[in-house]
Amino acid sequence: MDLSGLVERVSKSVVAVVTRGVELWGEGFGSAFSVGEGFYATAYHVVSTAGEVALVTPEGERGTAEVAAVDPEEDLALLYSSLVAPPLPLGSALELKVGQGVVAVGYPLALLDKPTATFGIVSAVGRALKAGDRVFEFLIQTDAAINPGNSGGPLVDMGGRAVGVNSAVIAGAQGIGFAVPIDLVKIMLEMLKRFGRYVRPRLGVYVAALNKALAAAYGLPIARGLLVAGVYPGSPAERLGIRPGDVIVKVDGRAVSNVFELRLFLAEAVAQGREPAVTVWRAGREVEL
Repeated sequence: MDLSGLVERVSKSVVAVVTRGVELWGEGFGSAFSVGEGFYATAYHVVSTAGEVALVTPEGERGTAEVAAVDPEEDLALLYSSLVAPPLPLGSALELKVGQGVVAVGYPLALLDKPTATFGIVSAVGRALKAGDRVFEFLIQTDAAINPGNSGGPLVDMGGRAVGVNSAVIAGAQGIGFAVPIDLVKIMLEMLKRFGRYVRPRLGVYVAALNKALAAAYGLPIARGLLVAGVYPGSPAERLGIRPGDVIVKVDGRAVSNVFELRLFLAEAVAQGREPAVTVWRAGREVEL
């Protein structure tokens, strides 16, 4: 299998991130990739303590960057720079299948010559993992090596589309890498364009993803959706009329089977300036709220 053409094409969009801390002298390193219109996606922890951020292309061109948006809960950040690099086409983690090939591209261990590439397969999709005091959801697990410095670089499919943002800070075991779904980067971009800042919508519910065992335990005739265990007082969910015991089955007519899909579909509606329609299963029938 010769992936040299794919790697060469993708590498043109990947830049090194060089940071200088606010209080401490010294530099930090990571990776980022162009997503168009001057924006670069990277991992939040790459720039979380940065006072100055610079981007460097494989050709040695250097430009300053500003942090345009961050989501520490997802380990994502968007940078803005006048430095020009061709944008990567963006895919979707929702389309990934276990076993398909992926390539991680970045600048590991502060080696600022050219981006390196590691090949692997998608080992799992939708993994939840706790790292420190944060819980990450719907991660892409891969056996493509992701080392410090690779953080913020793209995980691409065999078509050269970015499907995730590599995150070396999320370490579970040797030989396992994790990436944050690219779908969240798309939402961040849409929010910035509409509101001028990143807005993270919250519905305000405690939910559990249904499966056959859980449905049997609660005597439910459906086995797909999100069982509402609780509703935050004063939340949008309460104002919509969502109740404990409801099962959220659709958002804007699209079926939901996990928390990531719920968050993603709600965020898409907000980014597009629409009020989402939430469909719940209640008392033996579907009710649209």
